[in-house]
Amino acid sequence: GSGVGVVGRERLGPFDVARLTATDPDALGDWLRTNGFDLPDRLTGALGPYVERAWEYVAVRLAPEEKGSVLRGELTPLRIAFASPELVYPMRLSRLATTPQTLGLSVLADHRMEPRSPIGGDRPEVTFAGRIERPEGAVAALAGDRPVHLTVLEQEFPHPERIDDDHRLRRVADAPYREVVYTDRLLTVAGGVPVWLLAVGGGPLLVAAATLLAVRASQRRRAPGAGVRSTA
Repeated sequence: GSGVGVVGRERLGPFDVARLTATDPDALGDWLRTNGFDLPDRLTGALGPYVERAWEYVAVRLAPEEKGSVLRGELTPLRIAFASPELVYPMRLSRLATTPQTLGLSVLADHRMEPRSPIGGDRPEVTFAGRIERPEGAVAALAGDRPVHLTVLEQEFPHPERIDDDHRLRRVADAPYREVVYTDRLLTVAGGVPVWLLAVGGGPLLVAAATLLAVRASQRRRAPGAGVRSTA
């Protein structure tokens, strides 16, 4: 009758983790605040679309074993796994941001995956797409040792308030893609003189040198006849 169901609550190292269901976003917000989870008031209403779709929620907070103590060092990332009929990346809450947002999303799946729409941001850009035949390191930890497709996406949201949905990803053709980055380097010679300066100025310099040589050659040819007058 409270509008909130507690599926489970446990402590994982320094994390206090609660799994919840809800039928009322206001009740969900009240439960979180009552149980020590920080939820700004303006986020409560934004949870409405998720409540309507009967989503479950994972609430996480840092909770040192000794009250008042300070946590130090690195934290082990939490890995959350669950079954879903479609691949969705929640974005609706980001519409409450007051500054431009940037999304970096890496997707491991059986095929290349891309968002169905920009959901109010700039067009999503694929920076990498390809099949990894032998996963290693972090990829192997997530996908195992079987071949998997990795798609890396980047997207800018200059106006977060325009975000109108979550990212729903769909399968597309498994065309590989790798972003190529070109780095310009200034070539120099003779202790730092840019090559482009020689290329631009080389023509006039050569013309000037050729003209000087022609003048000197002409002077040398006239030298033997100096002081000889024509008898005509």
